[in-house]
Amino acid sequence: MTKTTIQLPTLDFTKLHNPDTQSEFYQQLRYIAKEVGFFYLVGHGIKRQDRLDLLEAMKKFFALPKAEKEKISMSQSRHFRGYTAVTEESTRNKPDYREQIDIGEELPALSLRPEDPIWLNLQGPNQWPDAVPELKELALRWQSQSRAIIEQLLRAFLVALDVPTTSLDPILTGAPQHLLKLIHYPARNDQPDSEQGVGAHKDTGLLTFLWQDDNGGLQVETDSGWIDITPIEDAFVINIGEVLELATNGYLRANVHQVLRPKNGLSRYSIAYFITPNVEAKEVPLLPLPLELQQQALGPASDPLNPLFHNLGKNAMKGRLRSHLAVTQRFYPEQYQQIVENNNIS
Repeated sequence: MTKTTIQLPTLDFTKLHNPDTQSEFYQQLRYIAKEVGFFYLVGHGIKRQDRLDLLEAMKKFFALPKAEKEKISMSQSRHFRGYTAVTEESTRNKPDYREQIDIGEELPALSLRPEDPIWLNLQGPNQWPDAVPELKELALRWQSQSRAIIEQLLRAFLVALDVPTTSLDPILTGAPQHLLKLIHYPARNDQPDSEQGVGAHKDTGLLTFLWQDDNGGLQVETDSGWIDITPIEDAFVINIGEVLELATNGYLRANVHQVLRPKNGLSRYSIAYFITPNVEAKEVPLLPLPLELQQQALGPASDPLNPLFHNLGKNAMKGRLRSHLAVTQRFYPEQYQQIVENNNIS
């Protein structure tokens, strides 16, 4: 498959808050989201110093000895929170060459009965490193800022699509459900099997809000092949998730994307924020698009290696169970056995 380099379109978030440019923002958003799916967001209001402070704390953590990092290993959390070492997460059954910390909303675990759905375990406490105490405050601040921006952007999507701004409330209200990933891609050693930073996939939630450093590696798949998403300082990359694709019956499409580890011998760092439906959400609400947009909707494009399910909590849990087998083996042995035997979960 061929690979090209293009400049993604850029949206200025300040235009949304200016009555003189708001209409233009909505028009640009609808066109870009429909025709491209990925775009840069500037004017978001997150201070560069906040990013530099969080990045410094990340680098400090990932430079720790392995034993120190493993003190907050995700394998200790039934809620899929904490540190994952290189190759401990997989995409499409291939190991990802990245290490990361997964951070969700800072909420207590739910009191569950044996008959309760296992995906309610997705709510629970985070793990924080004692060796980098400042990381907690910096990460939670980033998480709060990111959610405020993405909630505004989601409402802008609904306005741009000419549907009520409350249309997604059934899956967004209640306890917040989102995921912050602090990610480090170690420098490559030119081994044949180590090019994959994270394998080709679609994001399963609603929207992704991503900052990447200037070492590159992010690519999106298009009809013309793989396109490099060139880093731009102070700009965030926004991409559409499968839930938003479902909700619009495919009018908006979630893009397949991947990360290749840089070949220049440098590490790569990124900060990814995913807004997802709450753990009790069931059906994806089908947005009442105007007839003109309905006629342009192509229907959702299901990835055959990661089929979509109407039960949102169940689908989210399946993704985590498949990707983090150490957690699955320890806390969900029945599902682990299904994966081992069938390469799938019922």
